[in-house]
Amino acid sequence: MTSTQLEKVINTYKLLAKSSVLNSAKIIGVTKDNIFIQSTWSQRNLERRTNQRFIQNHILNKKLQPISQSFPIDITGELASASTEDEQFKAILRSSTIDNTPRQFLEIWTKERLLKNYDLAALDVHGDVYTDSEFGTFEWSPDKTKVLYIAEKKVPKSEAFYKQKSLDKKDKEKKEEDGIVPGNEYIYKPHWGEQLVGKHRPTVVILDITTDVITTLSEIPDKLSPGQLQWMKDSKSIIGVVWKHEPRRLGLVACTNRRSWIFIIYNGNFHLLSRDGCAVRSPRISPDGKHLVWLERNAGGPHHNVHRLMYLDLEFTEKKSDVLVDIVDTNTIINNGKVFYGLYGRLPQRCWSEDCQYLFLSTPQQTNIRSYIIDIKNKTMTEIQNDESSLSILDVRNGIIAFLQTSLLTPPSLCVGHLNPITISDGNIARVNVTTPLQIDGFESLMYEHTFYEYDSNEDVKSFNFTYFGPKGGIDESVPLIVAPHGGPHSNFTNSFSFDYSLFALIGLGVLQVNYRGSTGMGSKNVEYLQGKVGNVDAKDCVTATKEALLKYPWLSPSHVGLCGGSHGGFLVAHLSAQFADLYKVAVARNPVIDIAAMFTISDIPDCRNTLTVEEKLAYHHNVCAAVINVPYDATESYSATKLGCIEMFIKMFSCSPIVHVDKVKAPTLICIGTNDLRVPPSQGKLWYHRLKANNVKTKMLVYEDNHQLGSGNAEMDSLINVCLWMIEHNSIEKDDDSKKL
Repeated sequence: MTSTQLEKVINTYKLLAKSSVLNSAKIIGVTKDNIFIQSTWSQRNLERRTNQRFIQNHILNKKLQPISQSFPIDITGELASASTEDEQFKAILRSSTIDNTPRQFLEIWTKERLLKNYDLAALDVHGDVYTDSEFGTFEWSPDKTKVLYIAEKKVPKSEAFYKQKSLDKKDKEKKEEDGIVPGNEYIYKPHWGEQLVGKHRPTVVILDITTDVITTLSEIPDKLSPGQLQWMKDSKSIIGVVWKHEPRRLGLVACTNRRSWIFIIYNGNFHLLSRDGCAVRSPRISPDGKHLVWLERNAGGPHHNVHRLMYLDLEFTEKKSDVLVDIVDTNTIINNGKVFYGLYGRLPQRCWSEDCQYLFLSTPQQTNIRSYIIDIKNKTMTEIQNDESSLSILDVRNGIIAFLQTSLLTPPSLCVGHLNPITISDGNIARVNVTTPLQIDGFESLMYEHTFYEYDSNEDVKSFNFTYFGPKGGIDESVPLIVAPHGGPHSNFTNSFSFDYSLFALIGLGVLQVNYRGSTGMGSKNVEYLQGKVGNVDAKDCVTATKEALLKYPWLSPSHVGLCGGSHGGFLVAHLSAQFADLYKVAVARNPVIDIAAMFTISDIPDCRNTLTVEEKLAYHHNVCAAVINVPYDATESYSATKLGCIEMFIKMFSCSPIVHVDKVKAPTLICIGTNDLRVPPSQGKLWYHRLKANNVKTKMLVYEDNHQLGSGNAEMDSLINVCLWMIEHNSIEKDDDSKKL
């Protein structure tokens, strides 16, 4: 590795770090002459080794032309914020360290000053406030008097069975009043898994700013955990989601299959609004308070799959829900002749038109994110017209819609459009750019292209897709190729800006993103087809994509093909580098699944399934578990060694694992693991590392104090630059040319 190569990688990383990511946008006001929008962004701060968050305020005229834009305002210290509908009050949740102890404060602001500040730790009504995407809520009531949020439920304090007592009588009486329970210090408190560590018992909290009273609601049954709350129009009733958490809390992040219900608290009473046996998310109440929609799928099954869009008339006494958009098995033709593959995403926080007749939403579709208009009355769906870039809806208000637009060659930008009867009917919403994406030097020499491949076979599902991203051309066999299977396995690559793959492409590598069968965005039948076939169908598709790309793009070198993937992508990297050792010459595996059987009792989501019979009943982990059996996970199931089929099921899991083929690996392999990973235990990567070392395969392992994502400042930068250097060292065409000269 030369200093010049290292310098190029670091400088390219620094160049890409100048690009910011659009996280959200809110239309804060629409007047006769102007439109006011506030956008929220994040950007890598390399010196601080963190992502810095900031907001920008935009003013547009009635023709949507930008008039002014504020300088970025740093909000990195804010955990959450919310404004009243008329923007008169703003609530901010902030974390500050006092006497070396982090504390949360809830601030209430007017436009002129700080009105109130609540020290939540001192008030001691509940634990930390949740700000995650699964449970998190931070909402003003319509009457502007209350703030609704989710926090950790307060539990009695504990101390050792024996502890010297204070001689101070007042201190002793105070401890008795606090209800301190001896001997409970070390009781295990289950949490909600990967990226939700510390979240044990969520509770609904209401802060009344007129009385300064904080109340935790007691109406929700103890066996259920609430989240994703919405106020109803009366500023008293609440709608949200509850998850069943007994007998075990299973990981929620990236798992939309958890048994859950839409609930309402009305007149002090708790009721379920959705049916049993389902998994729900994203409840959204219409502006007039009369209608409710949410996303729903059957509970269990693959950890992520197609949803249906449900509708409920809140004024109808029988409270019977209706299906607006149903589950799509393969694809269907919608209103304007477009092909639709089903709903997979979340609903925008504000997704209703002002007249409550239309809904606006976005979802992955094959290789893109596309946006749609749903006619509630007629149950029709219209795709919003767009090019091959990805288009996501961020906010809808007063006839204005805010979008995020991006592609592999275009960092995210904010654009807006007007709504009117004509644009709604045909989806042709003209858009104006509010922000300009960063122009990145070197992108002019890059390209991307989607390929849709279909096997000539008798298989039930025959098609998948892949995307090439990298140099536009060059001398024949002059560009190394990196094949990148995604994680999940039930997720997908979309045509969106990627920091990682942009770095690879700019240092001269071609990247092949493979949406193998089992990926989302192509109907439920495609997702479910992978069950029972992991390490087989997905690996086959990656090999097919590799060979097709080498034929289609002659500048790619068949002698310099590498692999890079994480989680289930790491599982495939391990499988492919072993079973196709002559095709793939270098490998990078991030938190890879190596031995399925060994993961069964360790992962935070041991419930996905796939190749065994009902008698073999097993459940297992998110990345590959989803691909092992065909029966629902039952946390009460006893996996006794004497039980019929139990031993066979572990043998089956082991036989599907990459570890079976480890002795075939020849490719130099870089492994990156996180010590705090709850989804794929770090012992999995260590197992692969030690076996490769024993077989004299060149290998290196990077160990980070991080979780499954390896997304913290230090881990993200170090791992990504190390991946580039590993690829250059072991898959460089220049290096091979120098060797031949010698």
